[in-house]
Amino acid sequence: MSATILRNGTVLAYDEDSASIKVLRKASVVIEGDRIAAILDTDASKDNSYPQAEVIDVTGQIVSPGLVNTHCHMWQTAYRTLGPDVTLAQYFGWVSQRASNIQEWAPEDVYVSSLEGYIEGINAGVTSYLEHAHNNWTQAVMKIGLKAALDSGARIWWCYHPINRDNFPINEQYRTLKSLKSEFPKADDLVRMGLAIDGLDSMSEGDIQQAKQLARELEAEVLTAHYLGGPWPFAQQLPEVAAKHEVHDLHIPFVWSHAGFVSSKDMDLLRKHNDHISITPESEMHYGHGQDTSHLIHDQASLGIDTQWTFSGDILLQARMWLQSVRGRQSTEILKRGHIPKQTPMSVMDAFLLATRNGGRAIHRDDIGVLRVGAKADIVCFDGNSPNMLGWTDPVAAVVLHSNIADIKHVMIGGQFRKKDGKLVLNSGSWEEVSAQFTQTAQRVQQAFKNPPPLPEGIWGKYEFEDGPRTSASKEER
Repeated sequence: MSATILRNGTVLAYDEDSASIKVLRKASVVIEGDRIAAILDTDASKDNSYPQAEVIDVTGQIVSPGLVNTHCHMWQTAYRTLGPDVTLAQYFGWVSQRASNIQEWAPEDVYVSSLEGYIEGINAGVTSYLEHAHNNWTQAVMKIGLKAALDSGARIWWCYHPINRDNFPINEQYRTLKSLKSEFPKADDLVRMGLAIDGLDSMSEGDIQQAKQLARELEAEVLTAHYLGGPWPFAQQLPEVAAKHEVHDLHIPFVWSHAGFVSSKDMDLLRKHNDHISITPESEMHYGHGQDTSHLIHDQASLGIDTQWTFSGDILLQARMWLQSVRGRQSTEILKRGHIPKQTPMSVMDAFLLATRNGGRAIHRDDIGVLRVGAKADIVCFDGNSPNMLGWTDPVAAVVLHSNIADIKHVMIGGQFRKKDGKLVLNSGSWEEVSAQFTQTAQRVQQAFKNPPPLPEGIWGKYEFEDGPRTSASKEER
């Protein structure tokens, strides 16, 4: 078996005993097949065990585990910049999968939009995705969304979201999903099947049991659902609902997205059943989901992007934003009580682990989001000599606080380079082809959705809207 050696880098290895990062300086990572065969504190290129290895000199670089995105909807990428100020209430009727003119999205649009979204993430060091695939309005867009995942070269848990539609009944979606199972390659385990189950709090017992049976038949490796809680009139107390209906009898990891108002009772259930949440910091701030309590359960949390058409697909940016958001909020609360913060409530190491190891933990995979022998060879190399990183002594702090996408020299997924020497290595097609097709799709789709529908007087039969105070940098608006 051929080998690749990343030679003489600063390796952010995972230490199982401390459940943290062990920094190895001037170390080598040996990759055989799709896994890490060895991590050595010597020059592995001089080891006769690997005479035919390709040696990549990563002197001055920080060798990190791949980043993990545990919540995304990639088909929406082509909306990029359409709604820079959109709120959650506007989103549903305007650009979501429930939009009245959703049929404007042709299958080829869904394909290139999804593919480009994965490529954006790979370029930013994201190697694993938990995809909440709610491209569910026709069989054609359903199937081609999976094809984009298979063609991306990324590691993806593809969780299709069935929802009953007049033109695409849910039983037909179930049958299609079961037939698609055979299309998942057996030799190449990059794309695995999961299932999205939204609306547990409004589903009948029979519907929940039917969804559980589908998960069994699909051999789903992960389940996921949106979970808001708090003041929202839907997606309430979902871990409690799941426990009531014995969803955990499936022995499948469950990832709850957002969870900004997760209750203490639900936190207990998450820990009891080893379920996780996916915090999507920029999305929750952008849309106005709200964030109240999820910082209290970092031990069962990971990070996601959500609708990256509204912002970047960069998970490290989310980690940095969440880190400083938690710090700022906690410090402000202390200051308002008339005291001075004594210590920071969240460390840089916590932020790094949320973006890496905790993503693997969310899907119950010990070989994802870590650098250790036997783990998947999903690896990111940062240029520690760039103008914004130069001078570092703490490599974790350098990555979390100072790196940007331009610093990413190499991205490897399953032992294959997907970015090398700063240039993308696509798994399917060329960047020129993808770029041209995506640009055409983005222009056409954004033209079709350019006018948001007016909001009603109230929403969800219960809530009135409220205008909060607006800020402005313009003199004319003051």
